[in-house]
Amino acid sequence: MGQNDLDQFDLLEKKVDAIISLVISLKEDKISLERKVNAQEERIESVINDLQTLEKKKNLAQERVNRLLEKINSLNI
Repeated sequence: MGQNDLDQFDLLEKKVDAIISLVISLKEDKISLERKVNAQEERIESVINDLQTLEKKKNLAQERVNRLLEKINSLNI
């Protein structure tokens, strides 16, 4: 094996090391992004629950207003 062959192995080793570093970095990024996605999904679920609660409260308030209006209308004033 000549010096040129050894140089090529060194170059190959550096490229493999760079790829390994890139893969490790991408895995860390993936984990970070998965955590962010999970947090956003939880936040979305919370907002949906809040909206459902507000919708129920709105419907109850609407029913009460309608009942009061019916009482007022029944007075025939």
